[in-house]
Amino acid sequence: MEKISSSNVTVKKIFSIAFPLIFQQLFMQLQIYVDRAMLGHVNSEYFSAIGNVLVPFNVLVSIIGGICTGTTIMIAQSIGAKNEVQCKNYAECSFIGNSIFPFITFLVFFFGSSSIFKLMGVQFPVLESSASYLRIMSFIFIHMGFTSTAVCIMQGIGITKIIMFTGVLNNLLNLILDYVLIFGKFGFPRMDINGAALALVISDFLSYPILVGYVFLSKKITFKLSFKNVFHFSWKIYNKIFKVGFPSGIEFLIWNIGNLIIVSFLNRLDILSVGIYTLVFSLSTFPLLLYMGFANAALTLAGQKTGENDHKQAINAGLMCLGFSFIFCIVFAALFIIFPKAILKLFTNDMSYINYAAQFFLIVSITMFPKAINNVIGLGIRGIGDTKWMLYGQIFGTIFAITVSYIFIFILNLGLFGIFLMFLIDECLRGIANILRFLKGREFFFLKPFEKIVEKIDTF
Repeated sequence: MEKISSSNVTVKKIFSIAFPLIFQQLFMQLQIYVDRAMLGHVNSEYFSAIGNVLVPFNVLVSIIGGICTGTTIMIAQSIGAKNEVQCKNYAECSFIGNSIFPFITFLVFFFGSSSIFKLMGVQFPVLESSASYLRIMSFIFIHMGFTSTAVCIMQGIGITKIIMFTGVLNNLLNLILDYVLIFGKFGFPRMDINGAALALVISDFLSYPILVGYVFLSKKITFKLSFKNVFHFSWKIYNKIFKVGFPSGIEFLIWNIGNLIIVSFLNRLDILSVGIYTLVFSLSTFPLLLYMGFANAALTLAGQKTGENDHKQAINAGLMCLGFSFIFCIVFAALFIIFPKAILKLFTNDMSYINYAAQFFLIVSITMFPKAINNVIGLGIRGIGDTKWMLYGQIFGTIFAITVSYIFIFILNLGLFGIFLMFLIDECLRGIANILRFLKGREFFFLKPFEKIVEKIDTF
């Protein structure tokens, strides 16, 4: 394991953490878009089916990821404090602790997928396709706790190359299996949308055990982990991780609940709106998923510098990572504004679908920039251990999003445009608050009134 000194954060250090994650996310997103393109050319209704599936699926994945973030933060801070015994204890107890919620999720999704989509207001035939797709995908949650913990341990240390290699392997397997199972090639039956789900599950089970094996066998991890100790679970130790990660899990839960409600609004308009919303939204998040490599670098380095009691360098790490993230935003905003229809033609041949969706690319391009602040600086704030702040900001954001979306859609009759306008306003407001919090902490006068509310909530 590389020893972290109290020296300044360097561009080289940031890129050593961020670049493998960016490369891995690039392959993952290419796989997702090829997957959607295959299904879109089979049946355009599959856009809506996948869109409906991704809402509850992302809710639970986000909660699990948020809770597991506690492992990354505690290990990063322990490394900064040069306490390897503490690193070992946090890592070993996280495998079981971080697996409890994913296993419950598997049971809920496998046995209750149809009920979930009925509550969301999804209608036949999209409901049937959505339910079968989610039921198959639920098997991912069986291994997710162990896999996520392995990733969090490596991110807390700053080891990301193996994450990249495993992700690329997973995505290549997924692409091959997509082609075989969706279209029924090489003697396999044609499975359409169910083939896409099965391809995802098989590629996960073939590739991601590599990550778990790595954290137990790699010589780069100097605090040698014991597989036997993993099953000697200690709630006393895990409770410290849970207290840090739980606010992030709830934060993502609240965000996704808001998104569920917004999708239910769209389902009341028409099926086409859900498909367009999820496609445009996923395309707009493509640069986000790339610069999340820099966001995770901000989390790791801010955590390590906080462990060293070097707050100045923790802030410097976050700002440098934000600057690199803006480069991605500029490039993709230009592409989306100049070539919206060409991009959409990669996913469907339906010109009415393309013309309708293309008009939203300008506003989502503008939204990329405040979104980058909230994601990169947000992870920097989590890295210094202030996860409750992000939770409180998300509570405000979700209430704002639901209220304003309803007004824009049903009162002002802005339709789908109202959703994207709401996101722009919400990201700007929270971006201002988050950057001030990161730079000035509790000292900035603008945040004093809100800070008193936060203190009362904490006391309660």
